[in-house]
Amino acid sequence: MMSQSPTLSGTGQLSGGEAAAALTALAWLVDAGVDTLVGDAPATWLAEALPSPDTVIPDAVTEATPARAPRSAPAPVRDDSALHARIAACATLDALAALVAESGGRSALFADGNPAARVMVLGDMPTADDIAAGRLFAGASGQLLDRMLAAIGRDRADTYLANVLARPTPGARTPDAAEIAAQLPVVRRQIELVQPHAVLVLGGVAAAALLGVETGINRLRGRWQSLETAALKVPVLPSFAPAYLLAHPVHKALAWRDLLLFKAALAAYSDAS
Repeated sequence: MMSQSPTLSGTGQLSGGEAAAALTALAWLVDAGVDTLVGDAPATWLAEALPSPDTVIPDAVTEATPARAPRSAPAPVRDDSALHARIAACATLDALAALVAESGGRSALFADGNPAARVMVLGDMPTADDIAAGRLFAGASGQLLDRMLAAIGRDRADTYLANVLARPTPGARTPDAAEIAAQLPVVRRQIELVQPHAVLVLGGVAAAALLGVETGINRLRGRWQSLETAALKVPVLPSFAPAYLLAHPVHKALAWRDLLLFKAALAAYSDAS
């Protein structure tokens, strides 16, 4: 340890011996991990800091409680009971589709494929390609889904395709809780009317919405879940959305495992019937 700080010579520079000692001390500090200068004088950082004379220490007992900001008025609670009753009263998929179309706004894509097959694939929401083509799972994502179905011996003719949201959100952003809550009764009624042997849910938004969880798709995928409604109980298998697989092809191997699980479950239903 240095006994004293190096001093400047009359010329304002360190003498040779003092400069060597200073460089040795600096090298030791660098080796010790010091990389920032925080002051011109040494300080004992482990010593308890004392308040400056200007510091005011508030009294925990007598200190006044700060005034609370006025609360904003709560948002009005929507009463959707009448709409939910109409959804529950739909006895056919055509009636349910008409009710969805009745709400207006952006074009709705209710479903595609064959509901009589009792095999259901559920996605998040329509894409721009879907809207342009006028059918679900169009474009590159749709082509990949067609190949995925073909890999397990199925196609659109013996599969029913739907989405949690019948319309895309503005800017294709992730739907918020209110948007999902508004469409969930429709989806659940849709499943009740189709009565699928099993549902393959593609995408984190669809899986979380349908199952009522906040778990991400990486944890949900490949694990059988159960959806219960007033009319039925159906097994649900979450997996990756085709659009996600196009962006992350490394996960196609995991999606293939999920498809094999889904195929095996359908085969078990076929053997039992």
